[in-house]
Amino acid sequence: MAQHNNIAEPVREYTRTDFAALRFKLQRVQGPAILSLYSEEDLEKRGLSSPAELYAWLDELRDHLVERARLANPLVSNTLDDARRRGSWPKAVLDFIIKAGEQDRALPKLSDGISVWFRPVVFRTLAAEGLQTLGDLKQCIETRGSGWHRPIPRIGPGKARAFERWFATNQASLGSLQLQPEKLPNNLVTLTPDVAMPLVPLERVSTIVHSLDGSQGRNRNAAFCLISARNDLEVVQAYLYRYRGRDKTHRAYQKELERFLLWCVCKRKVPLSSVLTDECEAYKDFLANPDPEWIGPKVPGGRGSPRWRPFEGPLSPQSQKYAVQVIRAFFEWLVRVRYLGGNPWATVADPVVEEKELEMAIDKALPSQLWQALTAEGGLLDRACDRHDEARLASAGALQAKQAATPGAQYRLARAIIFLLGYTGIRREEAAGATRDKLQPVREQAGAANGLWELAVLGKRKKWRTVFLPKRVVDALQAHWDDRGHDFDLPDGVHALLSPVVVPNTPWAQDKHFVSNEAVSTLSGNGFSPDGIYKVIKSALLRLADDQDVSLSPEERILLKQAAPHAFRHTFATQAAAKLMPIDVLQRLLGHAFQQTTSIYVQAERARGIDEATKFFSN
Repeated sequence: MAQHNNIAEPVREYTRTDFAALRFKLQRVQGPAILSLYSEEDLEKRGLSSPAELYAWLDELRDHLVERARLANPLVSNTLDDARRRGSWPKAVLDFIIKAGEQDRALPKLSDGISVWFRPVVFRTLAAEGLQTLGDLKQCIETRGSGWHRPIPRIGPGKARAFERWFATNQASLGSLQLQPEKLPNNLVTLTPDVAMPLVPLERVSTIVHSLDGSQGRNRNAAFCLISARNDLEVVQAYLYRYRGRDKTHRAYQKELERFLLWCVCKRKVPLSSVLTDECEAYKDFLANPDPEWIGPKVPGGRGSPRWRPFEGPLSPQSQKYAVQVIRAFFEWLVRVRYLGGNPWATVADPVVEEKELEMAIDKALPSQLWQALTAEGGLLDRACDRHDEARLASAGALQAKQAATPGAQYRLARAIIFLLGYTGIRREEAAGATRDKLQPVREQAGAANGLWELAVLGKRKKWRTVFLPKRVVDALQAHWDDRGHDFDLPDGVHALLSPVVVPNTPWAQDKHFVSNEAVSTLSGNGFSPDGIYKVIKSALLRLADDQDVSLSPEERILLKQAAPHAFRHTFATQAAAKLMPIDVLQRLLGHAFQQTTSIYVQAERARGIDEATKFFSN
C-alpha cells in the first residue's frame, strides 16, 4: 500500500522559540515560563493543546537533536548519554546539540547518516546491511543496478522506487543517481528437467517450470518472508545481488549456486527449497563425479555459447569443500530472511581435504633470485624488450595496429604490468582500473632523482588506498605509453595506465581501442579487463620460459610457466616481510582488511625460516 512506501522523515523546522523552550525545560525552568514563549497560534500549528503535550514534544525535539549531534561527532556519545540519564545539561552540551539541530534544514550531504533523513524502520534495515551514510546507499544502488533492493529485508520494489525518487529530488546536493537498468539476454528459456533441454547459465533462465520453481517448496517458511523473492530463481538472483560490484566474489558464488540450481531441477528433479539432507549428500557425490554431459572445456562465446557446460572437469577436494561452504552460507541467509524454515546443509559435513600449511597459496611467490633475474637492470624482461626493439618507431608518433603487434611492444607491455604488480603488490583488478591521473611523484621527495611515485588504486570493498613505486616502474610504464603513441607527461584526459597494443580485428575491439582521425588511426588508451591482463602476463612468461636463448634453470622455467598475476602480489609481500617491513605498513599497502591475513607472509617467509633453523642447528 502507498503508506508503506513513505520512507523519508518529515523535515523538522524548528524556530528560535523552540530552542529557547528546550533550554528552559532542560535547565528545569518552571512550566509557565515555557508556555509563555508560545502564542496560541504557535501551539495550534504544532498540534499541541496542553502543557503535557508541549513537554512531550520538547522531549522528542531533545532526542532528535541528540541523534544529530551523535552523527556530527560520535566521540560525544557517552557525554550525551550521561546528560540524558542524569537530567543534567551543561551549557556547552546544550549549545552543541542545538547547533546540530540548526543544520536540519540544510540540504542532505553524502556524508550524512541515513538515520537523519529516513524513518527508523527503514534506516535500521539498511544499517543491518552495512549501509550507514547516504553515500553508502547511493553507491549500493548504482553498483547493483535496478534490482539493488532484492537481498535487503523489508525493502520491496515500491520502497526501492521511493528511495530513487528521493535521490532524484535531492540530486542538487547528492549528485544524480547513475542507475543502470538490467540487461537481459534475448534468448531466455524456461528451465525444465527435460533431457532434450540443453544446460544454460543462470542469466539465460527466465523461469523454472512451476512444479519445480520452489514457490510451494516443502522447506518454505510459513512466516512472512522478509524479501520479495517468490521462488527459487528469484531468491538466488536476490542473493547474488548482494555481491554486485565485487566481481570475483560474484562470479565465484554465481558458479556454485548456478550448478546447484541446475542439479536440483535438471538432475534431481526437486525444487531447491525442497532439498533435505539426502539431496545435500547426493550433491556432494555429484561434485566429486559430475555427469559427462555436464563437463566441457571453455569455448569461444563463453557463457553465451550453446556448448557451455557448468563444469570443466571433476572438482578437486578443495573446490568441492568450497562449493559446499558457499551453498551452506546461502542457505543460512535463506533461513535468516525467512524464505526457508531450516538449513539442511547444517547437517552435512564438508568434504575431507588435506589441510594446507598456509591458508593462502603464497608458495606461488617467485623466489627472490628469479624475481631479480626478471626485473634487474638488463635482466630477462629488459633483454626481451631490447631484442625486439627494431620495431619501435624512431619518432614519438603513434603505432599503427601492425607495428603495435610486434614482440617488442608486447614485451614492454608485459614488463610494465609485471613491474607494477610485483613492485606494489596490487591485484590485477586494481591494475586494470589504474589510471594515469592517479599516478604522481611523492611530493615529500619532489626533485629527487630517484624519488618514489604514488598511485591511488580502488581495491576490494570499493576502498581507495595509496601504494608506492620506484622510478624504474614509472620508466617501464612510460615506454609502454610511447608504444601507444601517448604523452605520459601530458596525458589528454583520464587514460588507463595499461592498455592493449595488440587489438583483435573485431568491430567491438576496434571501436573500443582505436580512435580514427583524418590522417591516422591511433590507440585510444582504453584499459584492459582483468582477464586481459592475465592473458598478457601468461603469454609473455610462457614465451620467456620456452626461449632457449634465455639463461634459466629447468626449475625456473617451470616456475615461470606456472606463474599467474597473483604470484607477483605474493612476491611483493613475501619480500617485504623478508626485509622486515612493519606489518601495519604492509597491511595498508596490500589493502588487507585484517592484520591476521598479512601476518601469513611474516610467518611463512621461507628464507628467514631457513636462516633461523641454520642458527639453531649450528649451535
